Amino acid sequence: MTLENILVVDDEPDIRMLVSMTLQRLGGFHVRAEGSGDAALAALRSGYMPDLVLLDVMMPEMDGVQTLQAMRLVPGLRDIPICFLTAKVQPAEVARWQSLGVCRILSKPFSPANLIAQLKESWQACRIPQTS
Repeated sequence: MTLENILVVDDEPDIRMLVSMTLQRLGGFHVRAEGSGDAALAALRSGYMPDLVLLDVMMPEMDGVQTLQAMRLVPGLRDIPICFLTAKVQPAEVARWQSLGVCRILSKPFSPANLIAQLKESWQACRIPQTS
């Protein structure tokens, strides 16, 4: 199994575009980008299953934590690594997010090459092997 499909969820169109282009052009990934937690959940409920989710923390209406919690209720998604991408990285919040099941917390701003390497490493380290 390889990392191929990534769901990017961020309310900022410029960030969505930059992350998507970076992951597609430099990483060779298939990317689906959504602008809100609700839109991401709709995609997942309609059958889209990514190998990894890259989720913004600070979004209006449904923030990253609420989105994470709702995603964990979607059948088949419990074991998919979810990484937060955020400019807000405080030790107490990181510990709380990890206790909720976040795989990794990646910071904004980011280097495109580093982002790809971080996602590959996160996916390898955090995915739970599927049992047959």
